Amino acid sequence: MRRCFFILLFCWVCIMPLKAQTLGGGLILGPTFSTMSLSGVDSTRFRLDYCLGARVALIPQHSVFGLELDVIYSRQGTATKQVKLENDNKIKWMEKSSYINIPLLLNVYFRKWKEDDEDESPFIRLRIGPQIGFCLKGDEVENNKQPKKTTQNIRPWKPGTFNRIDYGITAAISYWYAEVRYTYGLSNVFKEGEKSSNHVISVTWSDIW
Repeated sequence: MRRCFFILLFCWVCIMPLKAQTLGGGLILGPTFSTMSLSGVDSTRFRLDYCLGARVALIPQHSVFGLELDVIYSRQGTATKQVKLENDNKIKWMEKSSYINIPLLLNVYFRKWKEDDEDESPFIRLRIGPQIGFCLKGDEVENNKQPKKTTQNIRPWKPGTFNRIDYGITAAISYWYAEVRYTYGLSNVFKEGEKSSNHVISVTWSDIW
């Protein structure tokens, strides 16, 4: 209940300063660098994948505040350090997951719009707000690198062992069509264990119509 209250409060704070807005939309595309905080594991690494999606934005006129809702397909997870065994085989584990993430972001423009401003591309923008995610699927992957070949063992996450809903806080800095975004997960990915939260960095191209 407390989390819902804070999310509703954030939405109210976002909506109150919005005056003379124009509606716009755009695409989001770029790589993700993701990892997870796992209890009992201190050697997780970032893994590279991608995200793509769309955004709907209320763009201000003569103001510094805007509002944005994104829908993003995000491939994320984590990886561990490669371990060398006694037989010279090298093993590396990864968690791979797919999410539909929906952040609601307050856009703060670092200058007011002028009469002749046509779009938001030349503005430096701070974006921050809550995010809810829906896990589509996940896999535990074991790469076994042998002297002459490499094998891969994929074990899908079993239903009931992971949470379908994920939530966190998203913050981003944008300029022109480039954006760097970070999402800090507040919920556990897996139902067992003390901690298993997502942490995702994305570097995206994002336009606006």
